[in-house]
Amino acid sequence: MKKYCPSKFDISYSSFCGSIKVKPAGFTLIEVILVVVISLILMGVSLPYFAHAYKGTKLRTASRTVNRMARYARSMAIMRETTMTVALNHETMEIYLGASTQSSTNAADGELDQDVLKRLGYVEGEGSSDDASIDKEVHRFLPEGLEVSNFEKEWSEKDDAHEDLYLIRYYSDGQSDWFVLKFEDNRGLGVKLENDPVSGKIRSEFTQ
Repeated sequence: MKKYCPSKFDISYSSFCGSIKVKPAGFTLIEVILVVVISLILMGVSLPYFAHAYKGTKLRTASRTVNRMARYARSMAIMRETTMTVALNHETMEIYLGASTQSSTNAADGELDQDVLKRLGYVEGEGSSDDASIDKEVHRFLPEGLEVSNFEKEWSEKDDAHEDLYLIRYYSDGQSDWFVLKFEDNRGLGVKLENDPVSGKIRSEFTQ
């Protein structure tokens, strides 16, 4: 029996005649332009978000550094039963902590702590008038491009002796100096840190 093949004018022409090859259709120029336009729109919407997130990275790093310093200082003050001090040099944007070289501590514990810290590479030298007579047990530089736009605390005569340093003291009973510290980048984005002098916890919030 002869196979029936409809004419090319039949709407079912391509479905019945297997011998006829139909070339697959590609993307039209309008479709390509539409995809490009949509991609550009999405990039335009997302780039400001990622740029804002990148700008906040340095501020978050500075906030985490201060928080870690504060937690370490508080725990060491309680454990050693002495006063630990966090010092922030707002000119060089470096932060360090340690015990005062003039404070009285348990001799055995102090020698052991210093020996261990020296072998681990944490202790960086004896205190001097430039660093408020503090043994630098932990020393960090804050990210470049930031500055201290505000610092508040209850000032004492010891604080006035060091104009380039902001000193925060942590005591053996777990309490600390109250302070408000604000970092700001060159675009006006900032982060504000405020601590609870009783619990030692630091609350942070971003500001514009």
